[in-house]
Amino acid sequence: MASSGSITTGTKEGRSVTLSWTLSSQDIANNTSTIAWTLKGSGSGSGWVMSGGFKAVINGTTVYSTSTDNRIQLYNGTIVASGSLKISHSADGTKSFKLSCEAGVYSYAVNVSASGTHTLNTIPRASSVSATSVNMGSATAISISRASSSFTHTLTYSFGSATGTITTKTTSTSVSWTPALALANQIPSTTSGTCTITCDTYNGSTKIGTKTCTLTLTVPASVKPTISGLTASRVDGSVPSTWGIYVQSKSKATLTINGAAGSYGSTIKSYSISGGGYSGTSSTLATGFLNSSGTITFTATVTDSRGRTSAVATVSITVIAYSVPSFSSYNSQRCNSSGTISDDGTYIKATVSYSFASCSSKNTVTRATYYRVAGTSTWTNASASFNSGTAFTFGSGKISTETSYEVKYELTDAFTTISITDIVSTASVVMDFKSGGKGVAVGKVSETDNCFEVSEKWDVKVYGKLLSEYVKQAIGAIYPVGSIYMSVKNTNPSTYFGGTWVAWGTGRVPVGVNANDTNFATVEKTGGASTVTLTAAQMPSHTHAKGTLATASAGGHTHDLKNQKTSWGTSGGNRVLIDATSGYTAVSNKTTTSAGSHSHTISGATAASGSGSAHNNLQPYITCYMWKRTA
Repeated sequence: MASSGSITTGTKEGRSVTLSWTLSSQDIANNTSTIAWTLKGSGSGSGWVMSGGFKAVINGTTVYSTSTDNRIQLYNGTIVASGSLKISHSADGTKSFKLSCEAGVYSYAVNVSASGTHTLNTIPRASSVSATSVNMGSATAISISRASSSFTHTLTYSFGSATGTITTKTTSTSVSWTPALALANQIPSTTSGTCTITCDTYNGSTKIGTKTCTLTLTVPASVKPTISGLTASRVDGSVPSTWGIYVQSKSKATLTINGAAGSYGSTIKSYSISGGGYSGTSSTLATGFLNSSGTITFTATVTDSRGRTSAVATVSITVIAYSVPSFSSYNSQRCNSSGTISDDGTYIKATVSYSFASCSSKNTVTRATYYRVAGTSTWTNASASFNSGTAFTFGSGKISTETSYEVKYELTDAFTTISITDIVSTASVVMDFKSGGKGVAVGKVSETDNCFEVSEKWDVKVYGKLLSEYVKQAIGAIYPVGSIYMSVKNTNPSTYFGGTWVAWGTGRVPVGVNANDTNFATVEKTGGASTVTLTAAQMPSHTHAKGTLATASAGGHTHDLKNQKTSWGTSGGNRVLIDATSGYTAVSNKTTTSAGSHSHTISGATAASGSGSAHNNLQPYITCYMWKRTA
């Protein structure tokens, strides 16, 4: 850069020509410089030399020209011509210009010339700007590299379709700016975006130029979807609605996410509810039967279009324990009308112990007693209720001493009925022969032809050991403690085999233990669900139709086409530009300059497929009662 310069031709007869210039002024507002120029004689000779055909060209403008016939006596220092010229600078304030001069010294033809390229002092132009990426709602510093201390600057921003002014004609070189959280509305499907800061530079009231910079605005982690609440409602099924409670293995629940909402433009994309061994990815979850008792806590979250997940919402329900009624012991004996035990009695005295789930005093149990002659099909209602562990009498004197009877005790609660059956033998005698001589009994009256009968009150020893012990051993070998018994009848197996049995596996399918699989490595471990909603990772690979997508503008930019001109020429009768380096007359042979890398974002969404609802996870099944022996 310079504020003055000159070029000098070659010498003829001791005389040359010099074209000099000096910078007179610079106009910042108009981005121009004014120079003063002088064309004069120079050289070492002391005398004059006849000269003519003078020409001076500055920045492509011929500032002076005479014909070779117009000649003067040219001394060293003779001013041929002088003047001033306004030169426009490039947009960035820089300017290099060419100048040349020529003359005919001691000749009628031009025989000396000179040329050169000089660079003017740069005129201050638009100031540059930079900023640090920041979270929305937090402050960032915008730095201005001011090109001139007299400049002021106006800062604006653009983010998506949102625009605004940060400051107007500030003299500061550092400006604090807090992007509003509301800008998150511009990026509902991502957590960050590119913001453009524009810096307009002013010299007084004149706009000098514009520079931009970009920074990344990030949605803070605190901006996430919300849930106003998670509610649970009962699905009573066989539970009387007036109870108003959840009952183990009888009740279901429906969970509902309420008030799910995105934040600052985001939308809800997925739901998650889990608890009680069930899970789903819809805004509601219908559980299967609630198989555990006590407090069950369900949790729920939602995820929005930015991939942000809400705080966990919870709701807890209390499930009241329930198990089917069960008999713990029973005893049936003949008695007289006063209830006194008598082997010849025509009444039956019974003591039955049982238990049932009260379900917070909502559940009740009714008891019934039936009897019939052993081996027949019709039961007689004894119209006798009973309390657990309390003896009672029934039969009304109709229990014949000549016949054995089956007695059935029945318990019925709100959900199921169970029963056990006992045998009351005939009247006790040492030995009895059946009429006709074809039957014999010990300890009871003979009832059946071709049969040897023994009273249930008598023991039989075989090889010194009670036969009942052999029976117990056999049953214990077939059904040891820990055994599982399956039946389509809801009768506690203790009725048949003795011991203590509890209902087992309600609403579940047994699976063999597999020590090599953690899902099945522990006995009586539970798991699985009757319904399941697949996660994205569990879905088979598939495709979606792309729908309509659109690219976003990355901002305007330009490319420069540079040529070095030496002279104008002609081609096909047209005036054309001659390139100094290649000699080509077509600018298509030149390469444009790079304007820098940039990118484009793609907006839009692929077509959705599926509803996200849970699907039925049940295998083909058939139900039965299952019991486990515990003692």
